[in-house]
Amino acid sequence: MSRSTPVFLHTAPIDKLSGQLDVARISGNYIFGEIGGRIVSAMICIGLISSISAMMWIGPRVMMTMGEDIPALRVFARKSSNGAPAYAILFQLAVASLMLFTRSFEAVLDFIQFALLFCSFFTVLGVIKLRITQPGLPRPYRAWGYPLTPVVFLLMTLFMMYYLAIDRPLQSFFSVLIMISGLLIYAVFRKRADTGSITSPPGRE
Repeated sequence: MSRSTPVFLHTAPIDKLSGQLDVARISGNYIFGEIGGRIVSAMICIGLISSISAMMWIGPRVMMTMGEDIPALRVFARKSSNGAPAYAILFQLAVASLMLFTRSFEAVLDFIQFALLFCSFFTVLGVIKLRITQPGLPRPYRAWGYPLTPVVFLLMTLFMMYYLAIDRPLQSFFSVLIMISGLLIYAVFRKRADTGSITSPPGRE
C-alpha cells in the first residue's frame, strides 16, 4: 500500500477503482480531467524507471557473487570487458522474457512480489540484527532514522506479505517454493564446493 492510496480512494469512487491496475490514471482523470490523468500515468511510468533499473542491476550481481563462491555456477561470474556480469544479465533476460511471454504482466507480478517482499523483509531485519550483535562493525552506509525507519518498513512489509498470503495464496505458495528450491540448489552446490576444497591436495608454496 503506497502513500498515494488515500488520495486515490478520496478522489475516485471505489467501484471505479475495484479490479483496476491503472488506479493513478483513474484518480487523475477525476482530479485533472482526461489529459491530466494521462500526464499522471506518464509521470508514474517515468518514476518506475528507477525501480526497473535497480532490479536489472541487483539480480545479475547477486548471481555473479554466487558464481564467485560456487564453482558449479562459475559461468555467471564471467564479466565483460567493461566489468559487467554479462552471462548473469543474459540469463536474467532469458528468464524474465520467458515469464512475460508465457503469462501476463500482472500474473508475473503476482508470482514474484511475495518473494521480493520476503527477501526485503529479512534484508532489513539483518540490518537490525547486525546493529545489535556487531555494534562495532564498520558501516559506510547508515540507515536514516534508525531504528524507527527500519521498524516501520518491517511492519509495512509484514502487512503486505500477510495481505498477499490471504488474497493470493496460490501465487504466494509458489513464491515460497521457488525460494526453497533456490536454497536447496545453493546448499547442494555449496556442499560440493566445500567438499572439493577439502579433498583437493594442497598446492605448492
